[in-house]
Amino acid sequence: MATTPSRARASALPGFSVLLDKELLEARRSKRMLVFLLAMTACLVLVATVGYLRIEHFGAAGRHQVSGNGMDTMLGSWTALVGFLGSLMVIASTVDAMSRERSLGISAWIVTKPVSRLSYLGAKAVAHSLIAIAMLVALPTAIWLAMMLALFQDVPLGRIAVAALILCVEMGFLSFFIVALGVPFRSVPPIAMIGLGVWFLPNFVPAIESLRWSYHLLPSYLPLAALSVAVADDTRAFMYTVPLASIGIAAALFAAAVVMFERQEL
Repeated sequence: MATTPSRARASALPGFSVLLDKELLEARRSKRMLVFLLAMTACLVLVATVGYLRIEHFGAAGRHQVSGNGMDTMLGSWTALVGFLGSLMVIASTVDAMSRERSLGISAWIVTKPVSRLSYLGAKAVAHSLIAIAMLVALPTAIWLAMMLALFQDVPLGRIAVAALILCVEMGFLSFFIVALGVPFRSVPPIAMIGLGVWFLPNFVPAIESLRWSYHLLPSYLPLAALSVAVADDTRAFMYTVPLASIGIAAALFAAAVVMFERQEL
């Protein structure tokens, strides 16, 4: 009898769909993520409101016509909030994804069931990625964009869409990276310190910042890539190379974590 594609996927990742549903349910119930969603949405609503009240505009229409600099100010604020504040939120929401269950013995119990360790890690990373994208990028941006379209003329939808896609890559990278760190490190402090260090230090260490190639490869420059698209419609190469390199780096780190996890005693 021929094997259907769905059965083939199930045999390759036994238990993945069940674990993914479990992780998504827990993430949706998380009060921490709800607080982050409300905080991000409130900040973006404030950006649009303050822009409408304070930025110089032309004409007497209800929808303001603002200069290119005025529009760039609001787009830059949106990108900075989602890119930099959102990165802190996704690290905070994912930092104990592995350590909590390992300390309680849940991980050891789950892998005794008919599920693979790859399914267990993959479900965690995918679930946290989807929730971070939905609650830190998609929903707050949708509300902010609706306000922008209602309050302003000539909102650059194309630039916003590309920048939002880059920000989604950022959320996915951080989710996979932090889950992967939970394999070699069993407690929250080292995971948090390494995650924050890898993400923010390249932006503040002159020795790293001075290396031109780092702008094309390091995932920590994803917010800057999104900013260059949103504000200046900048089509320099790093707009494309940083997201692609980030996906490749996340895949390599996660694959290494899976190999290590397969060999670990839980």
